[in-house]
Amino acid sequence: PAGWSATGSRSTERACCTEPRRKRVMGLWNAAIHRRFQSVVSSCRDSAISLRKLAMRFFAICLWLLCLSQSSAKEVTQFASVDEQLAYLAGLPEEELVKFDIAYLNLVCAQGLKGSENLDIPACLRSLDEIAGFVKVNTEANLHKYSQNPGEYANSEGQFRAICMVTVAVKGYGVRYDPDFIEAPDNLSPDEVFYGDSRNVFIHGLLQREPRMGTCSSLPVFWTALGRHLGYPLFMSNTVIHFFTRWEDASGKFDFEGTQNGCAICDDSHYKQFPVKVDDAKIEYLDYLQSFSRKRELMHFLLTRAMCLRANGRKAEATKAYETAVLCYPSTFSKGALYTYRKFLLTEHEHK
Repeated sequence: PAGWSATGSRSTERACCTEPRRKRVMGLWNAAIHRRFQSVVSSCRDSAISLRKLAMRFFAICLWLLCLSQSSAKEVTQFASVDEQLAYLAGLPEEELVKFDIAYLNLVCAQGLKGSENLDIPACLRSLDEIAGFVKVNTEANLHKYSQNPGEYANSEGQFRAICMVTVAVKGYGVRYDPDFIEAPDNLSPDEVFYGDSRNVFIHGLLQREPRMGTCSSLPVFWTALGRHLGYPLFMSNTVIHFFTRWEDASGKFDFEGTQNGCAICDDSHYKQFPVKVDDAKIEYLDYLQSFSRKRELMHFLLTRAMCLRANGRKAEATKAYETAVLCYPSTFSKGALYTYRKFLLTEHEHK
């Protein structure tokens, strides 16, 4: 037909002419496929490595959670009684005991007492965290007031922060000194009343009841715990029949108390006269006006526990608490408390 040559069709002619180009195209196509294949292989390899890493991390997390659950179970079940738990804590060295929150140690000592029937330690600690968060926000929001007039706060940012902490907790959460126990030293409530309800002397009275009320036995613990949750260098200290809170760091120290009347900043000389006058000899003998170590804090919580048990006629348990206090911190103060109680029991027995 027209258009065809003797040697073949136009299409055959065209095919012969384009053969080299088709080879080039196929070569490029094969190279592209090869690169894609290598990319897929590499991605799979990377994915396999990532999956392997992910699996290893997942396994590690599962193992950690398993260990944690076993540890938690052991912590819950390893103590047959509150007394056994307290004896364990009392026997820890200072470097181990400092790992425990002062609030936790105080609340643990309140277990099983009258007034702590519904004690929920985790809930109390959450409440403390909540108050600390509220105090922190308000303190930072008002810190410019210190910068503008530091002289009003004795040029001490610590004093400003302590005043803010007390003011915010009192106004925001209703923290207060129980008005029923605002008493003169020569007209104190009987121990059966003051220690009869553990909420009067342990911090769950400030964290787990409304209104949030405490006394000189619990408020200094509360302020110290709250301040430590804020990162403040706070300590407890005491004088005759009274506890207070101390801010102490490299720049110096000051003492303070917080009630519904505000934050009172003091120095040690104040507590040589208040609530009763005490001479230097007695201060040295009973180690008054010293910043407490963690073991000394626990010792006082144990003595407070003993007083609550004693006020409710649980004499054998009270004796155990006194003995545990001496085990924890064998000072003149704790030994004297145990001796006095044993003497009381002996006298009571003789009168029967």
